[in-house]
Amino acid sequence: MGTGSQPKMVEKNGPSSNVGWRFAAGIVLIVGGYIAWTFIPVVVATDLSTGAKSVLTALLGATPFMTKIVAVAIMGKPAYDLFKRTVLKSLRVRASS
Repeated sequence: MGTGSQPKMVEKNGPSSNVGWRFAAGIVLIVGGYIAWTFIPVVVATDLSTGAKSVLTALLGATPFMTKIVAVAIMGKPAYDLFKRTVLKSLRVRASS
């Protein structure tokens, strides 16, 4: 093996080493919360009473906020920090181009 083909060393106690399934579950919750907004027009188009439509629409509208709170609780601080850094890095790259 030449000097250019050395494997990269990964920190065993780094912030991304202990995120595992919690990170994936948090991401699914965050994305799923925003997908819930797509069901609002479906609820409005149903034959439910006005009060039921209002309640369901309010619940679906608040779902992204509620799922973010649950996602951060499940993810824990290391996974949430990793997620935050990844998203902010992506936004910086897009803003600079």
